[in-house]
Amino acid sequence: MAGVTAPFVGAQGLSLRVGTFELREVTFAMGPRDTFVILGPSGAGKSLLLETLAGFYRPDRGQVFIGGRDATAAPPEARRVAFMFQDYALFPHLTVTQNVEFGRRFSGSRADAEPVSALLARLGLEHIGARKPAQLSGGEKQRVALARALAMDPALFLFDEPLAALDARFRDTLRAELKTFLGNAGIPAIYVTHDQLEALALADKMAVMSDGAFVQVGTPTEIFNAPASELVANFVGVETVLEGTVIGVSDGIARIGAGTRVLHALSNDSARPDERVLACIRPEDVALARTRHADSSVRNQFDAKVLAIAASGPLFKVTLDAGFPLVAYVSKQSYIELGLASGTEVIASIKATAIHLICR
Repeated sequence: MAGVTAPFVGAQGLSLRVGTFELREVTFAMGPRDTFVILGPSGAGKSLLLETLAGFYRPDRGQVFIGGRDATAAPPEARRVAFMFQDYALFPHLTVTQNVEFGRRFSGSRADAEPVSALLARLGLEHIGARKPAQLSGGEKQRVALARALAMDPALFLFDEPLAALDARFRDTLRAELKTFLGNAGIPAIYVTHDQLEALALADKMAVMSDGAFVQVGTPTEIFNAPASELVANFVGVETVLEGTVIGVSDGIARIGAGTRVLHALSNDSARPDERVLACIRPEDVALARTRHADSSVRNQFDAKVLAIAASGPLFKVTLDAGFPLVAYVSKQSYIELGLASGTEVIASIKATAIHLICR
């Protein structure tokens, strides 16, 4: 990277083949306090990328940067990386205090290192220092693992789906605790997950990974609201992706022919008449009503019929035929007030600014 300023943490053109799988030209950069979330399905290469950043593998090509320095050739023990796994990897025969003290072995001999007692107090663990992991709750185990990681004086945190094995309610609680911890720690973190809520809750920057490569890198807002491809759109919860053709563009609004309907969408620079596009509509951007509002400024209002309804956490997922397949999310209150059921006739409204176009 001659002539290029090295990122505080990142990779440049990172490539590695392990068996039949390959990391392909992975590049990213992050600052000293960023949390960078890598979102992707199982088998995308997320864990292999973390292991390469930690030094468990030497890349075939490319560079790794940690703390603003080229760490590509550095052994794992010299990288000051704290790696957290799903099971937290606590030593069952050691107490909480002893587990945290173990992390101190990797911190060097800094005279100003925070005492273990202070680390325990910082994470609310001082009253359970004599307990062993089998006596701890899941949240306590997570905090012990974080205290041990802090004791290492790390330059970088790596998280490999640490909440994946937990039930939804417990995962929500620990996710909130983890967000607070990362905000207070002031240490860069790379967090891999296949969970969209985790990505949105934790990320300053994020990437979507597929088949060993980053297919989009950006802020959570950019990736969730403006996916760069159909693959990304499908993965980040865009339930409706329609094939269409640009009929015309006027005053920044594109008219899209999709099946028997015409959609109005905010145009982008590459949308041209006769251009083939994908129109992406997030389910939370679809509003349902029983009657049409003549004075509404919403350009897209379609007669629709409810095909199916399914509970989805605190919301209801409503599958519709609006002249094209359409999915909406509604609250429990809206579900009751609208009297939704299979066969119900409704009006589906979508703002032009809520439809994201991907040119084919």
